[in-house]
Amino acid sequence: MSHGNLGRARCAAVLLLVADAAPAAGVPLRHPAHLAQEVTVDTLARGRVVVRNPAPELEGGSDEWRLVEELRLGRVDGTGPEVFGDVHDVAVDEKGHIYVLDYASKEVRVFDREGRHRRNMARDGEGPGEFRYSGFSPRYRIVWQPPNRLWIGDRFQQLSFDSLGNELSRVGAPFGPGMPISGRVIEGGLRRGRIVGADAEGFIHREVRVSDQTTSGDETVSRNRTYGLRVPIPPEHPNPVPPRDSVLLDSRTITNTGQSQSSSGGTITIGGTIRITVPRRVWAFAGGEMVWMANRAVHRFHEVTFAGDTIRTIELGNPPPPPPDDSDDSEFEPLLAGLEVSPEGWLWVLRHRDDPDDDPSWDLFDNCGRYRGEVSSSARIATSRFGGEEVDPIDLGAGGVIHGIARDALDVSYVLRLRLASERGTPVVSEDCRARPPPP
Repeated sequence: MSHGNLGRARCAAVLLLVADAAPAAGVPLRHPAHLAQEVTVDTLARGRVVVRNPAPELEGGSDEWRLVEELRLGRVDGTGPEVFGDVHDVAVDEKGHIYVLDYASKEVRVFDREGRHRRNMARDGEGPGEFRYSGFSPRYRIVWQPPNRLWIGDRFQQLSFDSLGNELSRVGAPFGPGMPISGRVIEGGLRRGRIVGADAEGFIHREVRVSDQTTSGDETVSRNRTYGLRVPIPPEHPNPVPPRDSVLLDSRTITNTGQSQSSSGGTITIGGTIRITVPRRVWAFAGGEMVWMANRAVHRFHEVTFAGDTIRTIELGNPPPPPPDDSDDSEFEPLLAGLEVSPEGWLWVLRHRDDPDDDPSWDLFDNCGRYRGEVSSSARIATSRFGGEEVDPIDLGAGGVIHGIARDALDVSYVLRLRLASERGTPVVSEDCRARPPPP
């Protein structure tokens, strides 16, 4: 399949997330003693594994969790590096060094794991080791890639640096070119979508937006699709072969209806009613060749490969079928706001908040797909931004460590390190998902 089509035939099937045939065999799980035993696992005829969890108890689920604050970076007064203006993202390397992208100061500040300031990097500019910030596309991200590379960029430009701030690669330019337009990705576009993840195998994960537009009378309809790609990094692969497959993550429709009026100069279109469909899906790149996807209205999560195969589905309770894409947005009731995946393979499902001032809450699933309970935080992390369509990202580290952006009532930014702790002492580890054979 050509990259010009972006794997649309397969992607359409992935987006629909249609169930396979009837179960072929059951796969027993090894449960910790305190977990509910009603969790069932089936393997469908085509090999997809389906993990079904019972609805959680009113108290919150199978375990009691809390987030313990270990470190807080940031203060209100002064002029030092701990004073942040508008933090957009946080990344952490294997040594625990914390990289903070502060858009207000237009630089990345580096702190050690104890919170001591070490250096600044990626300052605003166009010279070597500098990054051009702008107000045109403010959704900047930073991503750490082992063993020694930090990515920074938006959907127009991406740069990478080593941990000392030395520039390693540069792709794209501020404001484009390379922006996906007119139903295709122009030359270089496959390498210029926003970087949202990376793995130790030398690949990066990109979100690429493709748009097309049709006009009929006074109505213009724009269709915007977001694809997930896994591509080799430059400059190690300066001319990478475009990926054979891609994952269709979500699609949006913008309808603009104008009103034509005649004047002495001819017919002009003024006013207009604009309708934008709500985002229907959330996703998270899990490293390697996997993406987790879910409809925001249903507690059903799908693990999908970049080749278009759904290999696992996790359900909580007895979720209904997702509403069709062409359903009325006024009847769409989101339950989910975001997905994240920890290094152990635990899935963190951020609940939707009708009131953005409510405490954020996550449903937790271990690497085997078993529901482990919920956790919430009084810190204002994972807050909605950019019109409520995105939330501040969090960095999930090993052992239940979280780094996130907190904002106080005055919208002053802080960086927090929290640790997931179980009241029962349950560790956050990657477990063997199949039952162990009985001893001889």
